[in-house]
Amino acid sequence: MGASLSPEQAESDASLRIDGVTCGEPDCDGVLITHCHGDHVGLFESVLLQIPIYTGSVAKRIYKLVQQTVKDKLGKGSPERVETFKEYAAGQPLYFKDIKVTPYCIDHSAFGAYMFLIECGGKRILHTGDIRMHGARGRKMPYVFQKYARNIDALIIEGTMLSRQGEKVKTMHELGRDAEKLLKDSKNVFVLCSSTDIDAIAEFYAAAEKARKPFVVCERDYQAEILRIATSTATSSFYDFEKRKVYVYGNNLHPFMNERGFCFLGRFNAVTQRVMQSFPDNLLIYSMWRGYLDKTHAAYDEYKSAFIEKAVSLGSKFEYLHTSGHASIEDIEKICHITQARVVIPIHCEVPESFGKLDIDGEVRVLSDGESLDIG
Repeated sequence: MGASLSPEQAESDASLRIDGVTCGEPDCDGVLITHCHGDHVGLFESVLLQIPIYTGSVAKRIYKLVQQTVKDKLGKGSPERVETFKEYAAGQPLYFKDIKVTPYCIDHSAFGAYMFLIECGGKRILHTGDIRMHGARGRKMPYVFQKYARNIDALIIEGTMLSRQGEKVKTMHELGRDAEKLLKDSKNVFVLCSSTDIDAIAEFYAAAEKARKPFVVCERDYQAEILRIATSTATSSFYDFEKRKVYVYGNNLHPFMNERGFCFLGRFNAVTQRVMQSFPDNLLIYSMWRGYLDKTHAAYDEYKSAFIEKAVSLGSKFEYLHTSGHASIEDIEKICHITQARVVIPIHCEVPESFGKLDIDGEVRVLSDGESLDIG
């Protein structure tokens, strides 16, 4: 139930029709969401009200806050519907008649992301959702696959990076190390990244501590609240945003920020723009996908691009520091090998045919919308 990243495809999103799910008489036992990125959950309001929607508990809390913020600022969004989402937990199976679905935590740039092991009629299907092995939890991923997801009949796997082969995939550790250097070399630093990319935010937070700079966020009711959710639900101290104070921006902080320097976690909004103008001698770190700034790409975001262009024209130094939320080509091959997948079905990629060039043993089947596959 994901919304398209491309603004041009918004019209086709609005006309999405799945009989029994978004239109007609309800004929679906549940819609399972892997994580709370818009391209996976953005069309949840299209699901008929009688059909339950399932997601992880942390993702539900974060997405409810996202929807509440959208509703408060734009008059859209449905936090009330998100509140009705049913929750699942890692390793605890869900049963839909004769189908067993077991969620497992994975490494992705969305906090609280899962993959699904689907078992029915003696067959095992694994749906990876969006996944990577170079994030904070990435080292555990091979173990998770080896323990829970071997002997897979059909592997439904994302292949985002197959169309981005020139993009260097940093580990989160490398990103944090580079962030620390940039923060030590520049007094006033602004960071633009996804407000829900908790791994990246945690690295910048740690880098600010090492650089002895205060960590400032632009919104109490949104960004600061997301960090509180992460702190209260995480089992790792890596996500503890209460180890040192997180400052919520206000004009009263200007003397303090001017004296100490800072790491300001901003957003593409008027508040961040005003603060940047108040501290024109600054470094602007863009920590999101480059595609949003690429005029030749379908997902080009004119507002984000104009925001950065204006900042640079007013004196900001620009630095790109980001790592993908998606599996590298090597990790895609590793997942296929560990799971011993008999059939590999690409999703979430612009060039699914490229799977045929990978070093994998399973049969690659590229399916069109509405096409079915018998794995018997």
